[in-house]
Amino acid sequence: MKDKIIKALKFFGISGIGWILDIITFSSLNSFFHINIIVANIFSSFIAITFVFLSSTRKLFQNNSKISLKYKYIIYLLYQIVIVLCSSFIINSVNDFVLGLNLEFLVSYSNIVAKIIVTPFTMIINYIAMTIIVEKL
Repeated sequence: MKDKIIKALKFFGISGIGWILDIITFSSLNSFFHINIIVANIFSSFIAITFVFLSSTRKLFQNNSKISLKYKYIIYLLYQIVIVLCSSFIINSVNDFVLGLNLEFLVSYSNIVAKIIVTPFTMIINYIAMTIIVEKL
């Protein structure tokens, strides 16, 4: 049990670095280039997804099957397409909700607040998926 907790914490650390890449890209695309929140989240998420997959499979998860990591990456990408699309629409909805609160200090950062709110849920789901895809398949 202790090993699983340590592994999860390490994954969240790697994911945290990926999230920093994600949020910087997301913020830049949305704030500076005025790209739609959904499109910005899709693009920034795939940068983070690739980083997390490559880092996690090198440092954390063991591929013990005959299926190569290339194929598992494709499976993970297909899974991520669903998750990223769903989370992008959720982030957009949360952003609209935050904007509707009319709290002046949140309005200019509503997109980032929305992404921060949704991220912990996607991190947990991604850990479970990564464990299944890399170690169980």
